[in-house]
Amino acid sequence: MQLLQTFDNSSDWLEPDDTLLKQLATALFHSPYYQTLYQHCESPQAISQADAILIAELVHTYHQIAERKLSPVVQRLNALL
Repeated sequence: MQLLQTFDNSSDWLEPDDTLLKQLATALFHSPYYQTLYQHCESPQAISQADAILIAELVHTYHQIAERKLSPVVQRLNALL
């Protein structure tokens, strides 16, 4: 959760979800896009840039999911499940 707070202080309204964050990180890191990106890194600076891209996408995706969980429509649909 410190990762989310480091990159976006607006996460105060979010209920921290470590499981979701770990699942997203694993899925993104193991995706073909990021595997290719990391394979082409030839310097520590390139790796740092790839890390920054991955982290930004991770935080963005986490926030999108968290916002959707707060949607009344999503909450009603979840209640039906």
